[in-house]
Amino acid sequence: MNPENLPRNEPWITKEGFFDSTKFPIDNVLKHALSDDDRVFRSGLKTLRLMTHEGRIEAGVFLLGLLVNCDDNWEKRIKILEAMKGIDTKPCANLLFSELKRVKSSNTTRRYLGAVIKVLSDMPPELIEDGFQTLAEDRSFSPKMREKFRAVLEKRLFGDHGW
Repeated sequence: MNPENLPRNEPWITKEGFFDSTKFPIDNVLKHALSDDDRVFRSGLKTLRLMTHEGRIEAGVFLLGLLVNCDDNWEKRIKILEAMKGIDTKPCANLLFSELKRVKSSNTTRRYLGAVIKVLSDMPPELIEDGFQTLAEDRSFSPKMREKFRAVLEKRLFGDHGW
Protein backbone atom coordinates (compact mmCIF):
# COMPACT_ATOMS: atom_id res chain seq x y z
CA MET A 1 0.00 0.00 0.00
CA ASN A 2 1.28 3.42 -0.87
CA PRO A 3 1.77 5.51 2.32
CA GLU A 4 0.44 8.56 0.50
CA ASN A 5 -2.94 6.84 0.19
CA LEU A 6 -3.27 6.39 3.98
CA PRO A 7 -5.65 8.58 5.96
CA ARG A 8 -3.85 11.47 7.67
CA ASN A 9 -6.26 11.94 10.58
CA GLU A 10 -4.70 9.22 12.77
CA PRO A 11 -1.73 10.74 14.63
CA TRP A 12 -0.37 7.28 15.53
CA ILE A 13 0.23 6.45 11.85
CA THR A 14 3.51 7.94 10.65
CA LYS A 15 3.81 9.59 7.27
CA GLU A 16 5.61 6.41 6.14
CA GLY A 17 2.57 4.36 7.15
CA PHE A 18 3.98 2.81 10.33
CA PHE A 19 2.34 2.44 13.73
CA ASP A 20 3.67 4.84 16.40
CA SER A 21 2.72 3.44 19.82
CA THR A 22 3.88 6.64 21.54
CA LYS A 23 0.91 8.47 20.04
CA PHE A 24 -1.68 5.68 20.21
CA PRO A 25 -4.57 6.29 22.66
CA ILE A 26 -4.23 3.99 25.65
CA ASP A 27 -7.86 3.86 26.89
CA ASN A 28 -9.08 0.96 24.76
CA VAL A 29 -5.80 -0.91 25.27
CA LEU A 30 -6.40 -0.77 29.04
CA LYS A 31 -9.93 -2.12 28.55
CA HIS A 32 -8.55 -4.96 26.43
CA ALA A 33 -6.04 -5.87 29.16
CA LEU A 34 -8.95 -6.19 31.59
CA SER A 35 -10.99 -8.44 29.31
CA ASP A 36 -12.09 -11.94 30.28
CA ASP A 37 -11.75 -12.94 26.61
CA ASP A 38 -8.25 -14.46 26.40
CA ARG A 39 -7.62 -13.27 22.84
CA VAL A 40 -8.59 -9.69 23.66
CA PHE A 41 -6.65 -9.85 26.95
CA ARG A 42 -3.47 -11.01 25.16
CA SER A 43 -3.85 -8.32 22.53
CA GLY A 44 -4.07 -5.68 25.24
CA LEU A 45 -0.98 -7.05 26.99
CA LYS A 46 1.03 -7.12 23.76
CA THR A 47 0.15 -3.51 23.01
CA LEU A 48 0.96 -2.44 26.57
CA ARG A 49 4.32 -4.20 26.33
CA LEU A 50 5.06 -2.43 23.04
CA MET A 51 4.04 0.90 24.55
CA THR A 52 6.26 0.28 27.57
CA HIS A 53 9.26 -0.48 25.37
CA GLU A 54 8.58 2.69 23.40
CA GLY A 55 8.77 4.78 26.58
CA ARG A 56 5.12 4.95 27.64
CA ILE A 57 5.69 4.80 31.40
CA GLU A 58 1.96 4.74 32.09
CA ALA A 59 1.65 1.42 30.24
CA GLY A 60 4.25 -0.16 32.53
CA VAL A 61 2.57 1.26 35.62
CA PHE A 62 -0.72 -0.25 34.45
CA LEU A 63 0.92 -3.67 33.98
CA LEU A 64 2.27 -3.60 37.54
CA GLY A 65 -1.16 -2.63 38.84
CA LEU A 66 -2.78 -5.33 36.75
CA LEU A 67 -0.55 -7.96 38.34
CA VAL A 68 -1.32 -6.65 41.84
CA ASN A 69 -5.07 -6.70 41.20
CA CYS A 70 -5.25 -10.00 39.33
CA ASP A 71 -6.77 -12.91 41.19
CA ASP A 72 -4.79 -16.10 41.60
CA ASN A 73 -5.35 -17.22 38.01
CA TRP A 74 -1.77 -18.40 37.51
CA GLU A 75 -1.93 -18.63 33.70
CA LYS A 76 -3.24 -15.08 33.45
CA ARG A 77 -0.56 -13.88 35.87
CA ILE A 78 2.14 -15.56 33.75
CA LYS A 79 0.89 -13.69 30.68
CA ILE A 80 1.05 -10.40 32.60
CA LEU A 81 4.59 -11.22 33.71
CA GLU A 82 5.63 -11.89 30.12
CA ALA A 83 4.33 -8.44 29.17
CA MET A 84 6.37 -6.95 32.04
CA LYS A 85 9.71 -8.15 30.63
CA GLY A 86 11.90 -5.14 30.14
CA ILE A 87 10.31 -2.99 32.86
CA ASP A 88 13.67 -2.64 34.55
CA THR A 89 12.76 -0.46 37.50
CA LYS A 90 13.21 -0.81 41.25
CA PRO A 91 9.43 -0.68 41.87
CA CYS A 92 8.92 -3.54 39.41
CA ALA A 93 11.71 -5.59 41.01
CA ASN A 94 10.29 -4.91 44.48
CA LEU A 95 6.83 -6.02 43.36
CA LEU A 96 8.20 -9.25 41.90
CA PHE A 97 10.27 -10.01 45.01
CA SER A 98 7.14 -9.48 47.09
CA GLU A 99 5.35 -11.99 44.85
CA LEU A 100 8.06 -14.56 45.59
CA LYS A 101 7.42 -14.01 49.31
CA ARG A 102 3.61 -13.90 49.03
CA VAL A 103 2.97 -16.97 46.86
CA LYS A 104 3.73 -20.31 48.45
CA SER A 105 5.39 -22.83 46.15
CA SER A 106 3.20 -25.77 45.14
CA ASN A 107 2.47 -27.83 42.05
CA THR A 108 -0.13 -25.21 41.13
CA THR A 109 2.13 -22.16 41.54
CA ARG A 110 5.49 -23.57 40.40
CA ARG A 111 5.28 -22.27 36.80
CA TYR A 112 4.18 -18.84 38.00
CA LEU A 113 7.05 -18.56 40.47
CA GLY A 114 9.45 -19.70 37.77
CA ALA A 115 8.15 -16.92 35.51
CA VAL A 116 8.65 -14.36 38.29
CA ILE A 117 12.23 -15.55 38.77
CA LYS A 118 12.83 -15.41 34.99
CA VAL A 119 11.61 -11.81 34.68
CA LEU A 120 13.71 -10.78 37.68
CA SER A 121 16.80 -12.61 36.44
CA ASP A 122 16.70 -10.64 33.19
CA MET A 123 16.84 -7.31 35.07
CA PRO A 124 20.07 -5.36 35.60
CA PRO A 125 22.16 -6.74 38.51
CA GLU A 126 21.86 -3.58 40.59
CA LEU A 127 18.07 -4.08 40.78
CA ILE A 128 18.09 -7.71 41.84
CA GLU A 129 21.30 -8.78 43.59
CA ASP A 130 20.29 -7.64 47.09
CA GLY A 131 16.81 -9.14 46.72
CA PHE A 132 18.05 -12.53 45.56
CA GLN A 133 20.78 -12.54 48.23
CA THR A 134 18.15 -11.92 50.92
CA LEU A 135 15.89 -14.67 49.55
CA ALA A 136 18.80 -17.13 49.24
CA GLU A 137 19.41 -16.71 52.99
CA ASP A 138 15.73 -16.79 54.01
CA ARG A 139 15.03 -20.07 55.82
CA SER A 140 11.28 -19.70 55.26
CA PHE A 141 11.97 -20.90 51.70
CA SER A 142 12.73 -24.53 50.92
CA PRO A 143 16.35 -25.49 50.23
CA LYS A 144 15.36 -26.05 46.59
CA MET A 145 13.97 -22.50 46.23
CA ARG A 146 17.00 -20.99 48.02
CA GLU A 147 19.20 -22.87 45.55
CA LYS A 148 17.25 -21.34 42.63
CA PHE A 149 17.86 -17.88 44.09
CA ARG A 150 21.59 -18.61 44.50
CA ALA A 151 21.74 -19.92 40.92
CA VAL A 152 20.39 -16.60 39.62
CA LEU A 153 23.02 -14.74 41.64
CA GLU A 154 25.83 -16.94 40.36
CA LYS A 155 24.70 -16.54 36.79
CA ARG A 156 24.48 -12.75 37.19
CA LEU A 157 27.81 -12.43 38.98
CA PHE A 158 29.83 -14.97 37.04
CA GLY A 159 27.95 -15.36 33.77
CA ASP A 160 26.98 -18.69 32.25
CA HIS A 161 30.53 -20.01 32.75
CA GLY A 162 30.23 -20.37 36.52
CA TRP A 163 33.62 -18.76 37.24
